[in-house]
Amino acid sequence: MKKLLLIILLFTAFSTNPNKVDKAQSSQDTLPRQSSQGNDISDPTNTLTGKTETLELNYIVLGCACANWVTTADFKKYQDNKLAEHCIFIEPANKELELPLYFDPRRHFIKITGQFYVKPDYPKGTVQGEEQLDKAKVFRYTKIDVLKKDIEYSAKDDTTLNLSYNAIECTCAQWSDTKSSADTVREYYFLEPANNKLINADKLWQGNNLPLQIQVTGQIVSYAGYPTGYNPTKGDPKAEMVFRYTKIKVIKNGQTKNGY
Repeated sequence: MKKLLLIILLFTAFSTNPNKVDKAQSSQDTLPRQSSQGNDISDPTNTLTGKTETLELNYIVLGCACANWVTTADFKKYQDNKLAEHCIFIEPANKELELPLYFDPRRHFIKITGQFYVKPDYPKGTVQGEEQLDKAKVFRYTKIDVLKKDIEYSAKDDTTLNLSYNAIECTCAQWSDTKSSADTVREYYFLEPANNKLINADKLWQGNNLPLQIQVTGQIVSYAGYPTGYNPTKGDPKAEMVFRYTKIKVIKNGQTKNGY
């Protein structure tokens, strides 16, 4: 069973084509969240080594109650032999450093700076679940950068969508198919530009320029996620489809056509 999970892992965490997502997949399902309920099982006497290091880590799924972060070097070295023994836990120094909402293990990796604890342990705030959680090395970090994986999105898999902005009063996905009528169940999209040279679709909204309609070409990179950089400070936005676009054309901007 673990061998099968490792094969899946090769595809989801280190594949050159993880953009081939399935509608049933959700990147948020595999990420553990610490809880404020229950007794903290970490060791309050554990101390830091005093050695500051910077690590680049990928999150992987091992199919066990265990640590899930590993360096690329360790993955390549131990993927066929006791990989779980070389995975670590991470612990933010404060809440502002927690993993952002948009982190997607298939599309992102992290670069963190901090120190290991001396003894194998659990991150602060960890509570005992139904399954016994194995101790592992814990890295407490004071700096985090979420970086995009180097993924090649083949143009042959591109599709073109005509979308309208809905101006919903929430920090949620705002774009839906232009052809959707008021009496149909709309599917909403978050939009993510492939690079900084493209118009940021969300910034086209000025508060009074409806109808706002665009045409975008690209690919769905998540069926239940958030665009890179999206990390609202309030609200509880629902995960939706994320469409990464390489081309954008403004169709209507208020009463103005073909411009903005």
